[in-house]
Amino acid sequence: MWTEETFKLVRQGIDVAKNCRSLNMGSEYSSVVNDRAESFNKELPASSLNIVIFHVKVPEHASKINTPDIKGGDQSVIDYDSLIKLNVKIARWSQPEANIFVFTDHESFGDLPFDERLHVVRMDVKRDEPMFERVVTMAAYIKSVLFQCPTVFLDIDAFLIRPIHQIFLEDFDVGLTHRHIVGQMPINEGVIFANNKNPSNVRLFFESYLASYLAAENNEELGKIYTNIRRWRGGQLAINAAAGGTQFYATSIALTEYGAKIAYLPCSKFNLSQINEEEVNKHLRDRCCVLHLKGNRKGWIDRLINSLAYWGYVN
Repeated sequence: MWTEETFKLVRQGIDVAKNCRSLNMGSEYSSVVNDRAESFNKELPASSLNIVIFHVKVPEHASKINTPDIKGGDQSVIDYDSLIKLNVKIARWSQPEANIFVFTDHESFGDLPFDERLHVVRMDVKRDEPMFERVVTMAAYIKSVLFQCPTVFLDIDAFLIRPIHQIFLEDFDVGLTHRHIVGQMPINEGVIFANNKNPSNVRLFFESYLASYLAAENNEELGKIYTNIRRWRGGQLAINAAAGGTQFYATSIALTEYGAKIAYLPCSKFNLSQINEEEVNKHLRDRCCVLHLKGNRKGWIDRLINSLAYWGYVN
């Protein structure tokens, strides 16, 4: 149970992160992003949608999570191999024409089944800095030739349970999911939509995302609240900074000062997590496109599979 002190620290962290908003990631990380983008260059089957999942195997010494708002988490006890297989299988069922990318290290997910539309991209990454490496990888993907069609970035435990391609008919460059829960990050980075109509605008947003991350890790006040944000929580702080840095968003489309249009989309439909277990039933697919089973909600996997069986999904 959160204390008033926890709520205070999280609100303070969001406010401080707002002051870390930046548009310039500097020459060093421009080179890092460009080099990684070059390594992604490859020809792919034509597609109307790309689905991108980033996950690396965190070493044992870095697996435990202890931040003001997340205590007692331990990545070493989660079966990520089963999660990625299920995520890919559900995504393939809901969007059969999509290309699916799994960006990972050289050790993880060695037994994913062959699929001409499934692309496992292995990289040299710092596995004890998973949140930072994810943002670098997303920025690199956006700059690479892979970003040729609309893209949805998903956490490994965020399941695309119904077709999502129609959202990209709307006039926006980047879609972010927002929620209004006191004490929690307003923007959640577990689901991000990148439209390819104006790729230069999308690149600017992801550059700001990474630049804000780099600024946040050097902020002394933020360092008193969160330690080692390259490992945990930095992505959340950075995306909230890049998104505007406020405590509350309305469902809308806003124009940034650098010309990108950001769509603020409700988590309740596009990144649903705050529900009770019994709500994972046959009606779930009517109310949301993405179900995000964060934390101990991963124990609801069987309920999710049964709920999708009503719609014809075969596990």
